[in-house]
Amino acid sequence: MSIDSRLRERILRLGGDPAAEIPGGPFGRDAAVSPIAGGGSDRGFYRIAEPPRSAVVLHEPGAAEELKRYIAIGDFLREDGIPVPAFFASDDEARLLLMEDLGDRRLDETLVGLGPEEELSFYRECVGILVRLQTSVTRRMIERGILADRLFTVDLLLGETEYFEREMVRRYAGLEPPPGWNDERRRLAEAVAAQPVVFMHRDFQSRNIMVRDGIPRIVDFQTAYRGPALYDAASLLKDPYHPLPAGTRKTLKMELYYRLTDHGFSVDGGFEGYREQFTLAGLQRNMQALAAFAFLGDVKGKPEFLRSIPSGLDLLEEGLAESGRFPAIASLAAMIRDHISERT
Repeated sequence: MSIDSRLRERILRLGGDPAAEIPGGPFGRDAAVSPIAGGGSDRGFYRIAEPPRSAVVLHEPGAAEELKRYIAIGDFLREDGIPVPAFFASDDEARLLLMEDLGDRRLDETLVGLGPEEELSFYRECVGILVRLQTSVTRRMIERGILADRLFTVDLLLGETEYFEREMVRRYAGLEPPPGWNDERRRLAEAVAAQPVVFMHRDFQSRNIMVRDGIPRIVDFQTAYRGPALYDAASLLKDPYHPLPAGTRKTLKMELYYRLTDHGFSVDGGFEGYREQFTLAGLQRNMQALAAFAFLGDVKGKPEFLRSIPSGLDLLEEGLAESGRFPAIASLAAMIRDHISERT
């Protein structure tokens, strides 16, 4: 990967800003600047380094408001002790943000080869972060009017399943949705949207959790919403990048529920109601993820995302079997399964 010379110059200028609150002071003109391989987004990430220290620069190619939202939400979360990267300086014109370097180890990579107890320990820390997001952070969000204009509505949930239909069903698998598909996906969206509203990261999964010095740190929070309470829980515990054993997921789901209820969180029907709402949120989330894997793999030319389709489909089918309420979606998942078998 190469870096445009003008962008490199802007990064060095930002890193060398004497007003920036950079640990160790400004970077020199001879600091190394190198691209960092990205994930599914179009944002660019670069490391500026003068060993033994380094920082990361985010380049937002979209509107300047996107970068401002990233900074505003990061600052808001940090006030509550949520482990997000520190920000040092920004360049609004070039849409650059200089921030703490959290390293290159994502949670899914960190977990490879670990035993069940170590895996459970990492996930318990992440569940603890989720509890804070859905309790103290949510209370402050409401008190201060944060994200008041960003409610994750039925229409946005329907947009996710439209994305699934367009990218996974029609383009990737070459299929037509069966009768009942539109009715079922609307019923699903309405049920998920009816959940209690909390601070919603929207992509709270193992590749958006970096592990630095053994501690999980949260990134990619700029798409936050006020949204349904179980969406982020399903994103974390039904994650195709790192599918959890059913027993581990059950343990974490119960622990999350009881930790939330200790803070006054409630769902109609107690734990059984919570479990049902988790299943519904998982169906919604897994269809969104499958759409993204198909789009990023085939359209964006990132074939590594296609490798997560089988595990994503496993999780979707598991949730459909648990629910038993969506025969058309179950039929569609089976059709996709047949298509994948034919491709391999």
